[in-house]
Amino acid sequence: MSLNSPILSRRSAEVAARFGAQAASYEDHAGLQQDVARKLAGMLPELKAPRVLELGCGTGLLSRHLVARYPHGQFVLTDAAPAMIGECRRNLARTRARVTYEVMDADAAGGHDDLDLIVTSMTLHWLRDPVASLERLRTRLAPGGVLLFATLGPDSFAEWRTVLATECLPSGIPDLPAIPGVVEEEHLRPITIRFPSCAG
Repeated sequence: MSLNSPILSRRSAEVAARFGAQAASYEDHAGLQQDVARKLAGMLPELKAPRVLELGCGTGLLSRHLVARYPHGQFVLTDAAPAMIGECRRNLARTRARVTYEVMDADAAGGHDDLDLIVTSMTLHWLRDPVASLERLRTRLAPGGVLLFATLGPDSFAEWRTVLATECLPSGIPDLPAIPGVVEEEHLRPITIRFPSCAG
């Protein structure tokens, strides 16, 4: 694993520390992230032997799909949290794919150019300026390269936000600008859960 002496912004270091502290048990509570990674994997383009950069690989929820889809690819899997990269490496231990791991601040991703695919799942909303980050990433692509991402949107968890706002509590969900390049946006239908009465 290359640590590349990363210099993380204060914000990225705080996020990395929180995720890193929970790396070993992260997947026990990552149902949403698993579903998003699976859906994003269904949108991966047809490529023979791509050079792939994944930002915010975490424990490898999307990485597993990448190495399965592109058995002849070259992969650079990155995260700001070394403990998350350690879990990703453990989860991909049996792969024969050409994989390198790097600690990298997705907010200032660099060091790799002429990439066929840059992918990130559920990471952009943690960045200081997701739109500027996407623009920087676009310049790292080879001609015809693809930048594919999944992130929260301004309407994500609307019911959660509303309930907490009525109680004057913060939602904990970052406010996001409109993200350019969105080709599919998913809106989930609200569900009602009925609990038995406590009155008996």
